[in-house]
Amino acid sequence: QLNNPSPPAVIENPALLRWAYAKSQNVYPTFRPTPKTSFLGAAYALGPLLFWIFALKAHRDRKERRIQEGKDKRPFSVFF
Repeated sequence: QLNNPSPPAVIENPALLRWAYAKSQNVYPTFRPTPKTSFLGAAYALGPLLFWIFALKAHRDRKERRIQEGKDKRPFSVFF
């Protein structure tokens, strides 16, 4: 087929067709939702969010406490 002087427009490769089907149609053929996968999904989704909420709140509370103790000045800011 490759050395044909008048080749067809598309040379079909059966292995490539099987791969394309498996890639597009069978996205998760063996996935089953279990308590472990549900916990891991929640941990990956909510873990970073809860971490940053805690970190920013702790920083804000520490800064406010230092301002009330007089060790820091409150900067004038329109946005914060």
